[in-house]
Amino acid sequence: MELDIVQYDIDEATKNRLENAIKNFVSKSGSMLAVLCDDAGRILSYDSRVPLEEYKSEFITSIVSGIFGASLEMSKLLELEELDLIQFEGKTLDVIIKHIKPRFLLGVLVKKTTSIGTVRLFLKEASFELEEILKEMKSIPKKTIKIDVETLEEKLRKIIGGIE
Repeated sequence: MELDIVQYDIDEATKNRLENAIKNFVSKSGSMLAVLCDDAGRILSYDSRVPLEEYKSEFITSIVSGIFGASLEMSKLLELEELDLIQFEGKTLDVIIKHIKPRFLLGVLVKKTTSIGTVRLFLKEASFELEEILKEMKSIPKKTIKIDVETLEEKLRKIIGGIE
């Protein structure tokens, strides 16, 4: 088993293009928040209309990647088509998660008063733009750890206090 810790080689111009694409999407769509992350929940960029502390954006990307990953596995079990978009409706907020090729996700929080059709229209436009930008970016392994499952379980038990 290998655990990879990845960082992305993003030059300043590419970083600015990502930030501008996200800000443009939030502005046009009326979304509360848009966060771009990889499939493991590592943040690349985000924009929010509400004050957001960095730890909350990391928490949100963890949830976005977890929900998408679980849904992707369920769709495989059900032999459905490739998963591209997930939408959840809540009482006050809607959540949309859009797959951005090759391995990125755009998580969007939208108030119920915002038109979902408008959001999805601009989401489609933004996803094309983001895919073009992300094609140019390279991921470079920062560190690769090779570990067997038993050793990993032992280390996790130590971390959580020896709970069996």
